[in-house]
Amino acid sequence: MDVIFTIVSRNYAAQAASLMESLAAAEPRAARVVVTTDGPIAFADPNIRVIEATTLVPDYALMCAYYDALELNTAVKPHAFRALLAEPGVTSGAYLDPDIWVYRPLDEVREGLARAPLALTPHTTRPLSGEANPNDHVILTSGAYNLGFMAARAEPQINALLAWWAEKCRFDCRVDFAAGLFTDQRWMDLAPGFVSDLALLRTPALNLAYWNLEGRDLARTGDVWTIDGQALGFFHFSGFDPAFPGLLSKHQDRVKVAAGSPLAGLLADYAGVLLRNGHEQASQVAYGHRAFPSGQVATTTQRRRLLAAARAGEDFGGGLTARAETWLSVEPGRGERDAVPPPQGPWLAPSGELAAWLTAGPASPAIDAVLAGRRDLRDRFVADPEGLKAWLLGSESLDGRFSARLVPIETWADPDLPLRAARHVAGETTQARLRLAAYGLADRAGWPAALAADLRRRFDAPAPELARGLPFPRLFLEIWESRGDLQRLFPLLTFRQRFAFLRWLIGGGLADAGIDLSALPASVDTHPVWELARLTVRREAPSLARPAANGRIGQLVVVEAWSEGCAGREALVFDAGAGRFRTPGGAPVAPPALAEQVIYRVHPDLVAADAVALLANGVTWRGAA
Repeated sequence: MDVIFTIVSRNYAAQAASLMESLAAAEPRAARVVVTTDGPIAFADPNIRVIEATTLVPDYALMCAYYDALELNTAVKPHAFRALLAEPGVTSGAYLDPDIWVYRPLDEVREGLARAPLALTPHTTRPLSGEANPNDHVILTSGAYNLGFMAARAEPQINALLAWWAEKCRFDCRVDFAAGLFTDQRWMDLAPGFVSDLALLRTPALNLAYWNLEGRDLARTGDVWTIDGQALGFFHFSGFDPAFPGLLSKHQDRVKVAAGSPLAGLLADYAGVLLRNGHEQASQVAYGHRAFPSGQVATTTQRRRLLAAARAGEDFGGGLTARAETWLSVEPGRGERDAVPPPQGPWLAPSGELAAWLTAGPASPAIDAVLAGRRDLRDRFVADPEGLKAWLLGSESLDGRFSARLVPIETWADPDLPLRAARHVAGETTQARLRLAAYGLADRAGWPAALAADLRRRFDAPAPELARGLPFPRLFLEIWESRGDLQRLFPLLTFRQRFAFLRWLIGGGLADAGIDLSALPASVDTHPVWELARLTVRREAPSLARPAANGRIGQLVVVEAWSEGCAGREALVFDAGAGRFRTPGGAPVAPPALAEQVIYRVHPDLVAADAVALLANGVTWRGAA
């Protein structure tokens, strides 16, 4: 028995239904399976077998935490292959991406598996000319074979290959071009050396797509589609959106779709199938592993921290759980709080009086208060006061334990401090990416305007060669120049390419650089082309800014660490050790804007550091005790 399967998140249910519909006609004797990665999907066709990935993959919850949707769906593939090939009576299995339509029986695949245990299709069978995207360099970074298709026989050498592949995909199924990784795909470049033979299916009739379509003759005679005179086997509609049937793929600018051409007809047909199978509804379903129970969306940076922790065997509580969110709230390597007497001051005064005193003179009592509560900072920066300032501006400010606004502006006189602070957040990287990190950090960490003024002037200025009628500051140009993949995807030679780049920035590109949309200057935010770009993006990247304040409460209790009943049934809790606000039951919550009274249930020498942390989180209060 042959098994043909695909793997999807729920928002791709229409693509999966369409693929299975085409297989029912082209391969009626094959078993059809859909593996779902973020919850069950109900299909109208009762002959479609649905398997949830959580039943196939060990430590699946961990993968859901440290991989994004693309990475997770591809990491499941070797596990699904192993499980299906091991079932009684199964002789071969084939994987197809969900955005594929099969037009006829897959005879070449069967012929390939008759002579070799593994069948793959190369991305290209001839060089790609010019610099349009994709080009040979893009293919080189993506992998020799397109893993939107793979077929294998059920035999021991394949099981050994799949076991190796699954282990590699455990932690290294990332989109990380710098590390030579592109999901599960790059690993398969090594597969031909691990099996006795490989069926390399070079025909353009299989896995036809934007990367190999250029220069080929697509035609239709009656109900039969042909490519270079051969009957088309399956087309891979990667990056296709039925809302824009005139665009072959969002991933390319090499192939243009001429109105009335056979390609336009092929795309229109597939768009109609997707819409008939519920694409408009399914595409709006939120990814099931996108956020923590609190609603906070998991960022790429957080997922990478969780991946490193899982690889090191650290326990952060499984998947995207409240415990994992709490684990992430504590800076790695942060020492335990250990107080010494803080500087004298009105630490129990109302918040307005305390904030005014902190910034009144040339001294920096807010910095002294933090040092008094943190032995790790005293030890680390005992002979490096400028290093301490950079740490406070970076990691501490971003995590809500400190605010640069609580210190006289002359304290930040060193012009290198913004970049040093950004290095604590972004790690070792290029100078260009460090400047970008500092720009985003200035907004997210709430730096005073004067501290980031030089940086903003540089980045907010228009890029003269690109800003003609477009909202294109130097910030966008530097993001583009810092990444070779963006230069290939968006050459910025035409209005369409520049507009596509703006959409990419809105959809997640800025967030990947650590820059929130709210940080952009008014000249961009109010520009009509920017507003148009925002309207055409189905889902903007989630805000990186801190959650809005929670309003007014009666009492806020500060404790060293939350525990059941630590603050009674009514009071909101500030868990000072983790730097998080919690409900009486322990759930994460946004900080309050105003508390009638703050009660410190900590060591008296820690009150100063905790008062600074409350002010850094935007909390005000009328009295404290």
